Amino acid sequence: MTPSTRSHERRRFKRFKMTTRDCRLVLTRARGAQRERENCILVDLSYSGLRFQGLSPNGQGEVLEFLVSIASPLKRAGLLRGRVCWVCPTDSQWYDCGVELLGESKGLLGPDEEWPSMPDESK
Repeated sequence: MTPSTRSHERRRFKRFKMTTRDCRLVLTRARGAQRERENCILVDLSYSGLRFQGLSPNGQGEVLEFLVSIASPLKRAGLLRGRVCWVCPTDSQWYDCGVELLGESKGLLGPDEEWPSMPDESK
């Protein structure tokens, strides 16, 4: 998996593009006494955060829970909690969201972890 880096990059941890991976992201949120679940698209993932696309708007500062399952290249799964840092509509239905993982949720990836590359990533 190729990390996404730029010359002006301020992030401390590598981000890994996940849209071509065999992975699943389910957002869970409390709405009053109800718990809602929404399947989302995991765009990228790092030790300290993630970016996803979903159908429901999320408020900046809102704390969300995610169930993440990654089948390849490494088998990982976990329950993550994070705070929404930014939200941007991508079209009339989808929203792009950046989430900073809360301390207890860090650890699905190691801070210096390298993932094996897939054949399609050599481009």
